[in-house]
Amino acid sequence: MLHHNFVWLFLALASTVWTHPSLTEVHTSPPKISITQVNSSTRWVEGKPDVQLFDIVLNNTGTESWLTTSDNLHVWVESENLQTVQPAKVKRIRPGDSVIVQVSVQNNKDVPQGSTGPATAVAHWGKNASTSHSITARYGMPTYNATAASFDQHESPDWFRDAKYGIFIHWGLYSVPAWGGIGKNENYAEWYWSSQMSPDDPTRTYQYHLKHYGPDFLYDDFMANFTAEEFKPKDWVDLIADAGAKYMVPVTKHHDGFALFDMPETVSKRNSVKQSPHRDFLREIFDAAKTYQPSLRRGTYFSMPEWFNPAFSNYTWLDAFGVGPPKNPYTNETVPYTGYVPVEDFLPDIQFPQMQILAYEYETDIMWCDITMPTSRLSAKFASEWINREYANNRQVTVNSRCGVIVGDFDTSAEYASTLELSTRHFEATRGMDPHSFGYNAATPDSAYLNASGIVTTLVDTVSKNGNLLLDIGPKGDGSIPEIMQTNLREAGVWIKAHEESIFGTKYWPNGFGQGNFRYTTTDDAFYIHISSKPGSGTVVPDLVPYLDGDRVTVVGGSLHGTVVDAKTNDDGYLVLDVSRKVAMADKYTWTFKIEY
Repeated sequence: MLHHNFVWLFLALASTVWTHPSLTEVHTSPPKISITQVNSSTRWVEGKPDVQLFDIVLNNTGTESWLTTSDNLHVWVESENLQTVQPAKVKRIRPGDSVIVQVSVQNNKDVPQGSTGPATAVAHWGKNASTSHSITARYGMPTYNATAASFDQHESPDWFRDAKYGIFIHWGLYSVPAWGGIGKNENYAEWYWSSQMSPDDPTRTYQYHLKHYGPDFLYDDFMANFTAEEFKPKDWVDLIADAGAKYMVPVTKHHDGFALFDMPETVSKRNSVKQSPHRDFLREIFDAAKTYQPSLRRGTYFSMPEWFNPAFSNYTWLDAFGVGPPKNPYTNETVPYTGYVPVEDFLPDIQFPQMQILAYEYETDIMWCDITMPTSRLSAKFASEWINREYANNRQVTVNSRCGVIVGDFDTSAEYASTLELSTRHFEATRGMDPHSFGYNAATPDSAYLNASGIVTTLVDTVSKNGNLLLDIGPKGDGSIPEIMQTNLREAGVWIKAHEESIFGTKYWPNGFGQGNFRYTTTDDAFYIHISSKPGSGTVVPDLVPYLDGDRVTVVGGSLHGTVVDAKTNDDGYLVLDVSRKVAMADKYTWTFKIEY
């Protein structure tokens, strides 16, 4: 337990702070603070696996008095079984608002990791005001077992929550024909093989293939055309860094079963190492990242099923996608599944070992599964073994919500779906730069790709709602990335890097993400206002944000970064920004302003 004398000494020393003279009016009566939620998380401080994070939600239940820096609010956790290593300090809570803070704790050495017992979060402010909230806490990191109930305690690590922006990469055999239909009939180009099997598919892939390749050219024949002569992994990872992204998730195996990484022949020979062009593309991408962009986190997309793997035919819930041994759609004759090695059961003999290979031999940071299978009974076994091992190696890794029977650490929302609401559970929004496809579709005109403005506004919107944005690019079959994708990513990257303090490492505002063209992000020291339309004189912020008259409001990003903007509240208490034409012209896409606490 943290000794009370130490706490009071700590608070006394910390109480010597600068007080804004205009804030005296907000203390007509002491602020009323309550602790509404405490979570003893399964996350730890990066690099310190013995230092656990507690998430604590505080609310100002008063109707008049703000909590400000002068109140010297500190939060810690008390228990006989742990000590507070780093208390939280709260600088501002508007009446009726909430804030989320983190407290770092360390378990006593004689307390078993993962055991449970009492703990109390305590908040103290002012001269003698305090409140507390007790829970049954989890002490330290549990050892997970191979059940969903056990693994579902796991949470996405802070590095992933702080990263906010990743680049998805869909590249494979489907990138050679590069067809997903046109306009309103466009669909995922990476679904070429499945679409080809149906003459009635809206993309008309069946007809396209017949016209351009003929009835005897099989999907697996694209292996010979998958030459990757323009594939330059350094250029790939440099582009991702230029885009301002913090992590990447290349496709390692899509639903066609053709993998871009190596594996024992007893598992499968359907991969780019055993087949043409006899290269381990995933290894090359990851090696380039380690060498040239070491700060990039490295994830792996992995398809749980394989549409036409003969060993997968027992899992008939995917019949709509043509499960079973492959056929020539023009003759209905069964054709070889190139590289197939006969196995007894797809799940333990192919799916499970491939996931282990990605986790242990390629050291992925993110296992990003797709088409979660209700029959994937081994996902809890895989995830629990992986997380336990990496904890021992002081690595925080994460899995998404499509890996079978486990809930996953974060939700992967429906692809291309607009995120309409704030989510208290961390999520990741996913879409391509192409308006309808992840894989490269040669029929898409340059003008249809998501431009820099769209990238920026989508990122800001997603982050304000407690999400990450995973934005996809689709390289061509030769490994080159279309120029329009590169241009738009880099243009957006200039803005993202100039405004990074208001994006990366921020938290969502529990009181709302913003109305209309306004979006908000927060840190312990500041509140950020993002406006996706050019502001002007008398711009009224439509929400009661935590601004007090006399606060310093500055421009974030652009050529006038740090410039002070005149600000005041109107008679209704709403913030009004006097944005000059010069300030408005100094930025583009989204204009960001910082309220400094």
